[in-house]
Amino acid sequence: LDQLPLKNFEKMAKKRVNVVTMGYSKNLVDSEVLLNQLEKGKFEVMHDSNDLDFDAVFVNTCGFIHDAKQESVDMILDYVEAKKRGDIGKLYVMGCLSERYQKDLITEIPEVDRYFGKFDLIAMVDELKVTYQTEYIYERKITTPSHFAYLKISEGCDLSCSFCAIPQMTGRQ
Repeated sequence: LDQLPLKNFEKMAKKRVNVVTMGYSKNLVDSEVLLNQLEKGKFEVMHDSNDLDFDAVFVNTCGFIHDAKQESVDMILDYVEAKKRGDIGKLYVMGCLSERYQKDLITEIPEVDRYFGKFDLIAMVDELKVTYQTEYIYERKITTPSHFAYLKISEGCDLSCSFCAIPQMTGRQ
C-alpha cells in the first residue's frame, strides 16, 4: 500500500453511508431496504450511527404527529450543521415528512442536497450511482437485535379520517 499513489488508494476505499431512521417501525423497514441496496452496491453502510465522516447521510423522516415532525426537522438541521463543518458529504432527506412537505422543506432547508418521497427508492440508489437490483427488492439489512425484526404488512390507507394524515403521505392501500 505504501507504493500506491494516494488517488488510487482512495478509489479502493468503500464510500460510507449512514441512514438515520426517525418515527415508527415502517420507516425502519424502508431504511433497511435502502441499506441493503446500498450495501449490494459496495457501500459501507451504517444505521443510526453517531459517527461522522460519512460520504452521505440519509435522514428517513416521520411526518405523522407534531412531535415526530419536529424531531425529524431537528435531526435534519443537526446534519446540516455537520455538513457545514465538513463532517459529512451529501445530506439527503427521505420518508413521510419529505413526501408530505417537500416543497416547504426545499424552501426552508435548502442546504439538503436532495429530498426524496417515501417511494423513491430507485432514485435514492441512483443518486449514489448504485444500480437498483430488483432481485433484492424484498431483502433488507436487518438493524434490530437478532431475535426480532419488524414486518410491514400494509402501506397506505383507503380511509380519509379527518384526524389522520397517512393517506396524504402514503397514498391508498
